[in-house]
Amino acid sequence: MWRRLFQIFVPVVLMELWLVLVVQTLPLFNAGPHVHSGWGESIRIRQLYTARKHGQESYYLRIHDDGRVDGDKHPSSQSLLEIRAIALGGVVAIKGYHSSLYLCMGTEGTLYGMNNFSPEDCSFREELLPDGYNMYKSPKYGMAVSLSKDKQRLQSKGKGYPQLSHFLPVMHWAPDVPVKKDEAFQYDDKENYLDVNSMDPLRLINHQSFRKK
Repeated sequence: MWRRLFQIFVPVVLMELWLVLVVQTLPLFNAGPHVHSGWGESIRIRQLYTARKHGQESYYLRIHDDGRVDGDKHPSSQSLLEIRAIALGGVVAIKGYHSSLYLCMGTEGTLYGMNNFSPEDCSFREELLPDGYNMYKSPKYGMAVSLSKDKQRLQSKGKGYPQLSHFLPVMHWAPDVPVKKDEAFQYDDKENYLDVNSMDPLRLINHQSFRKK
């Protein structure tokens, strides 16, 4: 009798343990965009989608070969972007995949594409908003990337962020797009630079507090 109970009990316990392990390794159904938007990747191939309130207008941010930056109502090759983590604190660089131009910001929030990366003008802090969208804010100018017209952008200055500044990183439409290695890419801020190829990207091993026993 005891042998029979043992044969029944052991498989049941093992099955329960297996189910617990499986559930713990799966993301929650509503775990947020971090799970599905590739936040764990050092370089993401995405398209940045934005829309006005009530969905009246919607656009995909695109960087043209001549450096112009605007929005297109439909996804295209010009709206395919590389979003690269370059420093701690959610600082990223955004680069046109086909134009190879970096998204940069000038005075009054004007957007343009540039061949050479500038840490001051082409760095943006990526912030996750309560509505599930992202905002890309220039540390230098304190302004958010927006596809609003210049007049609308200036009118909203000091009154909150302009429309068309909340972006949803959408998975690229072209399958198996390879990530291009940019050998010329450099970020001058060595102190805050995130070395994504290192075994210790946050440089914790040599940190003074890490050595304390």
